[in-house]
Amino acid sequence: MRGRIIVAATTAAVIAAGGGVAYAQAQGSSGSYRTATVTVGDVDKILALAGTIAASSRQDLSFGIGGTVSKVAVEAGDTVTSGDVLAKLDDTGLDTAVTKARANLAKAKAQLESDQNSQSSTVAKSVNSGQGSSAPSTPSTSSPSAISPQLMAALAALKTQQSAVTAAQSEATAAITAAKAALSAQSDACSADESAADTGADASEAAAGLPDECAAALATVQGAQDEVSDKQDTLQAALEILSQTLAGAIQELGTASPGATTGGSDDAGQGSSADAPSGASSGGGAASAAMLAQDQASIDTAEAALTEAERNRDAASLTAPFDGTILSVAPAKGDTVAAEDVVIVIVGDGDTTATTTVTTEQVGDVKVGQTASVTPAGATKAVPATVTSIGLLPDSSSDTAAYPVTLLLSGSVAAPEGSTASIALITGTIKGALTVPSSAVSTTGRTTVTLMTDGKEVLTPVTVGVVGSTRTSITQGVTKGQEVVIADLSAELPSGDGSSTRIPGSGGFGGGAPPSGLRQLRTGG
Repeated sequence: MRGRIIVAATTAAVIAAGGGVAYAQAQGSSGSYRTATVTVGDVDKILALAGTIAASSRQDLSFGIGGTVSKVAVEAGDTVTSGDVLAKLDDTGLDTAVTKARANLAKAKAQLESDQNSQSSTVAKSVNSGQGSSAPSTPSTSSPSAISPQLMAALAALKTQQSAVTAAQSEATAAITAAKAALSAQSDACSADESAADTGADASEAAAGLPDECAAALATVQGAQDEVSDKQDTLQAALEILSQTLAGAIQELGTASPGATTGGSDDAGQGSSADAPSGASSGGGAASAAMLAQDQASIDTAEAALTEAERNRDAASLTAPFDGTILSVAPAKGDTVAAEDVVIVIVGDGDTTATTTVTTEQVGDVKVGQTASVTPAGATKAVPATVTSIGLLPDSSSDTAAYPVTLLLSGSVAAPEGSTASIALITGTIKGALTVPSSAVSTTGRTTVTLMTDGKEVLTPVTVGVVGSTRTSITQGVTKGQEVVIADLSAELPSGDGSSTRIPGSGGFGGGAPPSGLRQLRTGG
């Protein structure tokens, strides 16, 4: 049951305000601790944004893409309901673009499957050869009984290694995209200061004496570049493991290795296989590990192109973002409009909206109809909201690629026009995940939780999945029923120079302060 995960307390229990979680107090070897149990539950994937409260009494509507108007469904004075189609563009070319993008994606996926099968065939041949078997090189899934346990184990291990390569390639591509966006933003933020343009220097040194915006941009670039390096290292390691498996299989067969190398580490980070021979297509041998990375990079590119094509096609239909009255209609059927042209002006009936922006990396996760909680500055209660529109072009008034998003608030808001607000947008839900209170997770160079085992605290590395408002999913490192430390009651209160850092966005106590007397566990400094 989401939102209410109860943990049995063996001794004194305290219910955290707004958290809905029972915490047990345990006595360890070096002090008294407050703990919680690792449980199974649902975790909402929340995108934390900052926005502005705005009355929806008027909104100027644009298509977001250019084209020829094929239909105008309203005229000045008409009353419309949220979601009504107001006007359309000729979408013939847009439909064609979607069809082409889907075909390209299918082709890229087919290439990946073909290369994976070629590797599976080589491994199967090597195993059968070692066993003196005459079984087919590509086992049939319709008769699994014909597959030996050794072959099943070898193919399962190969599949795991292939998945590691493709997943690492996608993460490396995403990190590179984010780094490019950060570098562009840094260039804009620091354009007034030539000394800041040199990002080769250490970020902390380059940021000294610079305006806050420029210094923050430099720090973001440094973090993004570090992330790229980490992801490329992970990819290179996955490539080397898969390459060793393929090389071993080919050696077992006593044949020359057709492209068993991974290519250089620089190429690996971008999915390049310039150094890899085309063994899969010319000689019938196994595709190299680097070819799998290139295949996945092609899939990632094709998926991004399809998303953009579908968004452009959807943008050809202009809908009412809320109930209201049409104030003016600019174009007529057959007119040509630009992406930013105001085509229709609508006046609302008093509803309130929240406007915000999302980055290039975030916009793909945001969909019309998603729900959110909007909390105006100074308010103690959040107001439910729904995403009603997403801009297809970056905000021209922003220095970075920021796509405007509008949310319609469903409750009354006691906040003046232009008030700032925090927005918690739910972009997905992970069901049946292992979860711990978000406040139990710390990052001190690595991500850890402290487990209470046999009365002793054990610092344990974990892999974090989705970070929710109060609970965080853990994909590796803990098991159901284990006790995690929430706080060390005997530790000194944390000071500003402590090195312990909680997962961003976590709170563990409904976003507010912990209960009285509950101290944060110090894991460093």
